Amino acid sequence: MEDVSRITTHNVRNLFKIGAKDQNARIAYRIRHSLYLNITNRCSNRCSFCAKFEDFTVKGHYLLLDHEPGFSEVMAAISEHHGYEEVVFCGYGEPLLRLDLIKEIAAELKKQGIRTRINTDGQANLVYGRNILPELEGLIDCVSVSLNAADAETYDRLCHTPFGEAGFHGVCDFLREAPKYIPQVVASAVTVPGLDIDQVRELAQSLRVEFREREFAEVG
Repeated sequence: MEDVSRITTHNVRNLFKIGAKDQNARIAYRIRHSLYLNITNRCSNRCSFCAKFEDFTVKGHYLLLDHEPGFSEVMAAISEHHGYEEVVFCGYGEPLLRLDLIKEIAAELKKQGIRTRINTDGQANLVYGRNILPELEGLIDCVSVSLNAADAETYDRLCHTPFGEAGFHGVCDFLREAPKYIPQVVASAVTVPGLDIDQVRELAQSLRVEFREREFAEVG
């Protein structure tokens, strides 16, 4: 009910141009039973289907940061929420660009017995030039990786990776390696028109990870 109320209020303001939008950026924001952490707006990719190039509002939450929050700010934002089932490092950017902060926060959350998840583009090992997955062992319960394509050419066309062909292969390598350190690993793909989602599913299965479709929303 809270999600429906927030989203419909936002939509009415947009449609009828009435009322003031709440443009206070959210560091911690609730969607359904999960608490999401918005720790950076930076990203490795510039995905063609990413809505942030049109609007920084997600499910009624405004996520454009005026600065990247530190540990104390994030923990204070988390403390304002109760009754969630997991904490998700997501943001409106690539959370693993702030690897040290994730490790610090996740370590504190695990002391409290809180389930943790990371939503990522899977290119962190390329960014840092090393395998960062062992550093997440015992801290992260689930990682959801945006696979989004079954081949390098399609991936680059959709996601505009700065790593060229190595970007797609880096994501696949990340997915192969992740189950060694993280209990649950999920590959996801946005159902962009023209994408053969079954091929992406088959690739995820060959990498021996779970697969989830994410609904495409038209940008613009």
